[in-house]
Amino acid sequence: MSNLSFLLNNAYDAISTLEGRKWVSIKTSNNPSGILISVTDCGPGIPKAVAEKIMQPFYTTKETGKGMGLGLSISCGLAESHHGSLKIDSGSSNTKFDLFIPHYHAPEQVQHRPKSA
Repeated sequence: MSNLSFLLNNAYDAISTLEGRKWVSIKTSNNPSGILISVTDCGPGIPKAVAEKIMQPFYTTKETGKGMGLGLSISCGLAESHHGSLKIDSGSSNTKFDLFIPHYHAPEQVQHRPKSA
């Protein structure tokens, strides 16, 4: 799943320069409407001004040459193309992204019976 890969890469990049113990947590939950994947890292969270723009294509907080600013935008687009969502949890004291993907219910297949001769 490329969405999860983007989120993990962003988490790694965000905490790689921090001092002390570094961690990334992945939690999943399944409910009747879909699956929620939460990726949290030990970062201090995302400032509101950045959070408002962070899903926009080509927006990056990384230094020049370190990123194109497409990972979160692509992840958001992929989630939405599956009728899901990618959200920043601003209520967390750390940096947390919630990826929601609804369950897919395939239409029932109509079985065709051969015609009798």
